[in-house]
Amino acid sequence: MGNVRANNSETSCWSVIGGNVYNLTQWINSHPGGPARIRALCGTDGTSSFSAQHGSRGSPTSTLANYLLGPLIKG
Repeated sequence: MGNVRANNSETSCWSVIGGNVYNLTQWINSHPGGPARIRALCGTDGTSSFSAQHGSRGSPTSTLANYLLGPLIKG
């Protein structure tokens, strides 16, 4: 989680969602709900925020897949 925490800015925005790490940097300014929603997730575990907002709807989940870096490796 240390690497995720280090990528906590608009120029390098990583977040954990559902045990996977995503690089959301390129999505910040494209997010339909506005950039602040994504900036709030930078460097954090955004699972609860993502789930609360999107539930299991397919479109947000399939969009998120485009930014997958890989599973969070705990160590």
